Amino acid sequence: MKTGSLRKRVAVVTLSLLAIVLAAVVAAVTLAYRSKLESDLRGRLSAAGTAVERAGSGSAAKPLVQGLALEGIATRIGSALQPLPPGKGAPRTAPVKSGSSIHTRGSLLVLDELLPDGTQVSFSTSQASVDHAITNLLLVEIIVALAALALATLLVVRGTNAALRPLSQVIETATRIAAGDWTLRLRPSRTDTELGSLAAAFDHMVDALEAAAEEALASDTATRRFLADASHELRTPIAALQASAETLLREQPERPERDRLEAQLARDTSRLGRLVDDLLGLARLEAQPGQDPIALADLTREAVDNAQAHTAARVTLDLDDEPTVYGEANALNRILRNLLDNAVSAAPDGDVHLRLTRSNGDIEVQVTDSGPGVPVNERERIFERSIRLDPTTPGSGLGLAIARRIARQHNGELTCDPCPSGASFTLRLPSAT
Repeated sequence: MKTGSLRKRVAVVTLSLLAIVLAAVVAAVTLAYRSKLESDLRGRLSAAGTAVERAGSGSAAKPLVQGLALEGIATRIGSALQPLPPGKGAPRTAPVKSGSSIHTRGSLLVLDELLPDGTQVSFSTSQASVDHAITNLLLVEIIVALAALALATLLVVRGTNAALRPLSQVIETATRIAAGDWTLRLRPSRTDTELGSLAAAFDHMVDALEAAAEEALASDTATRRFLADASHELRTPIAALQASAETLLREQPERPERDRLEAQLARDTSRLGRLVDDLLGLARLEAQPGQDPIALADLTREAVDNAQAHTAARVTLDLDDEPTVYGEANALNRILRNLLDNAVSAAPDGDVHLRLTRSNGDIEVQVTDSGPGVPVNERERIFERSIRLDPTTPGSGLGLAIARRIARQHNGELTCDPCPSGASFTLRLPSAT
């Protein structure tokens, strides 16, 4: 990209075009003025020839010589043709044909006139006056053109500075944005002009850069938070595993103590596996979900069948519709599985009910249980990371945080709703049909 001075380019191009126009005007005026002066000279010569021709003879034309001289026309009258002497051939009977012609002779413009009586009359006038007038005209034109060019230079420089002032504003704004002031924008009053389009494109670019910077910052924050969560959550089960393993290796206890430690080791291992799975699921939330059409009723049936196969609780399903939503099947299945797992854990011998309905254009999946319920002041707090209302309950405290995040990534929401008894969770998703 060439980065020469735009002001200089505009000024040079504008003044060059103006100089060409002025030169063309000077040439056209000069040529037209010369043609006019030469035409006037020819007209005066022609008028002189006409006057002499009207006189008819050289002798009659002589009184006109003095008047023509005052007009700058020199007159030379030749002698008339004489008849032949007697006996010298046949008498001249052919008439003399009169006429005139104008031609240039050096610096003179000459008109030769032949009168009817055979008299040769020559009129001449100098073209020096024309050359002098043209020289004076050229001098005046050059002075005026130079003055006009100088004035135009001043106006072009000032006009260019004024016209390019918006570019200076762009440079200043870009410099301040680079220094950290991301709130600045050009905000053009019109976008249908060149400068307006440039300003609008600049604002769009800065918005995109700001969004990218915020996304990068959010990603970095999420990574740091994930590492902090992972290190915090993994510390306890790993320590428990290490303690159980060291006890088994160091003390070699007899049964039933050995069986108790091995069972504890298996439980801690299972808990660690679930925790790692939750942490990996949390990390995957940073990626955007897919936008595939999902038959939500099929997902709910699958989740309910799986819950019924692994619990003594009475799990029931009520489908009012067969809706379709857009999203990622595995992610949505994770929400349903988490809600049912929590409900079964809260009411292991009670009732768990899942209902799928359509409400105001959205799809709602409601999961209720007959367990102890969730206190009013804890209904939002349980969606925070690492929050467990019952510390004795197995789990990492990340399940509901992950489920809500997935719901919001699908342009939906997950809430804990008021309920007369037990707990009630509702998943809302926009319908695709």
